[in-house]
Amino acid sequence: MERNNVYSKSYKLVLVAIMIAMTIIINRVAPATPVYHLTVDFIPVFIVAVLFGPLWSAATYAIADAVGGILFPVGPFNPGITFTLLIIGAALGFIYYNKDISGKWLWLRACLAALVTLAVKLFGTTYFLYLTYGGPNGMGYWAYVISRIPNCVIFSALVLVLLPIVQKLIVERIKH
Repeated sequence: MERNNVYSKSYKLVLVAIMIAMTIIINRVAPATPVYHLTVDFIPVFIVAVLFGPLWSAATYAIADAVGGILFPVGPFNPGITFTLLIIGAALGFIYYNKDISGKWLWLRACLAALVTLAVKLFGTTYFLYLTYGGPNGMGYWAYVISRIPNCVIFSALVLVLLPIVQKLIVERIKH
């Protein structure tokens, strides 16, 4: 039986709603500026990705960002950044859903997830920050990219280290 059929629709909706709420709380509790934001809000999205797949995890990250951005703004709401988070959520789903995540595969998938998040955050999110704050009279795009390298590398390192831990400590318990 495919895992999708194991969970009832109401169970999925409730768990996804809880994960959206957790993502908002984790994202908005961490101190941040509009350009530099470091958080572990990807953890609830990862849980949804493993359990329900790319569509659900993409929706979780995008809805959490949109609702969080409207209710608890750090800067102006930026749908482009919401789009980059949707991509990261979908990527986590494609990397982990219905895949072998035991042994070395867990770490290889964590490396792939870290590389994807690094690329999307460094070039995609930075592009939308550039459009919002840089523009023709502010810093150039590549200046934004260079200034965001430490933030994006640390975020990707957190992905690399925390996803296997979360898989072992949380996701395996939810699945059983």
